[in-house]
Amino acid sequence: MGGHLKMVHISKPENYVSGVTTMLKKIVLLFVSFFVMFFSISVPLEAQEENWQFTAELYLWYASMGGTATPGSDVDIGADDLIDALDMGFMGTLGVRKGKWSFMADVIYLDVGDDTDVAPGVNLDVELKGWIVTPIIGYNVLDTDKAIIDVVAGARYFSLSSDVTITGIPKISDSGSVWDGIVGVRGEVNLTENWYIPFYGDIGTGESDLTWQLFAGVGYKFEKFDVIVAYRYLDWDFDDSPVFADLNINGPLAGIKIRF
Repeated sequence: MGGHLKMVHISKPENYVSGVTTMLKKIVLLFVSFFVMFFSISVPLEAQEENWQFTAELYLWYASMGGTATPGSDVDIGADDLIDALDMGFMGTLGVRKGKWSFMADVIYLDVGDDTDVAPGVNLDVELKGWIVTPIIGYNVLDTDKAIIDVVAGARYFSLSSDVTITGIPKISDSGSVWDGIVGVRGEVNLTENWYIPFYGDIGTGESDLTWQLFAGVGYKFEKFDVIVAYRYLDWDFDDSPVFADLNINGPLAGIKIRF
């Protein structure tokens, strides 16, 4: 299925803060409404006796960005360059489980900006803002002392906006977004009572030609929280996009997972 990243003009980027707040409210309301509806319809009566289990994860991702721009040039931005240019970022996951059913939403937000003097008296300022939101529903197919495996299905939303300002030239603003449906698996393999291997993988398509993700690492369980180090790889093939032919974000990460 061919896909493309549609570009639209942003006329008032100064309203970005209020726009982000509105978007977050809509995302939260969508997740909560969908979650309540799903569980009220789909959870069998025997599973309703199970306790609710909640998790919240915050992590730092030492990620690089690569790919191919539509004109054919390579995109290669190292992790150090992204961190140096980072103005603001958030990476986290909220999850809930009841019986065999579970729901999880992973959210990544990045605001990256940089400016440089390209000639005497001429400054180039570039700012990129991006969202990656992945809500999924899972169903447990294996739960033993050695391993836990869920099959999952959901969606991935990716948006990217850019503001380019050159001295003496009006600001140029563009944005684009894609929605894709995904399916996959996630789980844990227990090594000892405390040590375990978390893993996750998905693949899908929709407005992009293909998107997929892999995640694997090592975790250690404390009484109320886990510490996790892992490697994560996200990839899109946009096919007919006027901006990117393909794009990937990958690198090691470290985080904390709180259970309550």
